[in-house]
Amino acid sequence: MSLVHFINKGNLRIARENMGISPQAASKKITTSGKDVVTEWEEGTSLPTWSQVTKLSALYNVPELLFFAKENLQKNKAIPDYRIGVDQKSDEKVKKLINLVVTRQKWIEKQLRDGGTPKNKLQGTGRHLSSPKQLAEFISEKLGINIAEMKEISARKDALDYLIEKAEEGGIFVGKTISYHHIKVDDMRGLFVSNDYCPFIVLNRKDTLSAQMFSFAHELAHFFRRSDAVSNSFDFRNTEKNINPEEVFCNKVAAELLLPERDFVKDFYNKSDIDAISDLYKVSPLSVFYRLKELGKIRNDLLSSLEREIQREMDENLRIKAEKDKAKNGGNYTNNMRDSNGSLYNRIVQNSYLENRIGYVEAANLLRFSPEMAIFGFQKVRICGIMLKQC
Repeated sequence: MSLVHFINKGNLRIARENMGISPQAASKKITTSGKDVVTEWEEGTSLPTWSQVTKLSALYNVPELLFFAKENLQKNKAIPDYRIGVDQKSDEKVKKLINLVVTRQKWIEKQLRDGGTPKNKLQGTGRHLSSPKQLAEFISEKLGINIAEMKEISARKDALDYLIEKAEEGGIFVGKTISYHHIKVDDMRGLFVSNDYCPFIVLNRKDTLSAQMFSFAHELAHFFRRSDAVSNSFDFRNTEKNINPEEVFCNKVAAELLLPERDFVKDFYNKSDIDAISDLYKVSPLSVFYRLKELGKIRNDLLSSLEREIQREMDENLRIKAEKDKAKNGGNYTNNMRDSNGSLYNRIVQNSYLENRIGYVEAANLLRFSPEMAIFGFQKVRICGIMLKQC
């Protein structure tokens, strides 16, 4: 009997509903027959082929094995969407990413609960603080973030890794989008999804490292306020562009966390100052510009021209990065997947596998490999590399 005979019809339906897509629209993406096959599968009047199950997995961005789980899926909670200027097609890609995060959270939570791990103790502990400066100082204290130490780090990637490691020590799961997510920077810079046991932050890897620094600090503010969010702006000056007040607040927290007001004592700063500060603090020149403008440290007659110049430079840097990423043809697969999954998630999958709580096929599926390939062992070396352990 084929594996598809054991499919969980309810999970097919919930996975689709979590994507906000109709059965008819899903059917059109799966088959060219014109039939509403998805409704038939959900009602049990017909069965998909394994190839169609794989297509559904890609469409809904959930592991194939989830369709065969005995446990019933739950409807995803609504994640507040604070992005501006996003079209429907891009929105669908972000929904797929959220689906993946929530699916992983449910699996991780079960592993942690079964292992006696307590709930995350830091999440939401800063929601009583109404001042961005107070919350920034609170975050630094609770996570042990030392800006003076960060200024001594030479490479931006190492500075970002420093922040991520501090967050992971606080039980925050951190991942990144990679090429197959197809999410542009303007469509999403950061995402925070709360969970009692495994809160998740996701960054857009297509963004520059300096911009990722600010986005990460922004999502840390959401974590300490326990305010779920998907974001694409780091303009914290005002709400003229219909930016939600929660986003403005979290951007101000990020600015104070990475660029503390006490460090800026000059009356006014120019373009060369901004570039030097960007290099020292590892954040983008645009973030520095916005911060100095907020502090009244840029002459009024220079504001417009300076912002345009810095914005052009940032756009050019993004273009150059995109070309380099394309030239790499996706880069090293193992490293990409390790970044995408995040080290905490990889470690839990690894431990569950080594302790025989999950099999090799399930481990492969959790790490986004095809179970068929895993069964034949074609990807074993890569999978073990992602799990950070030889096996």
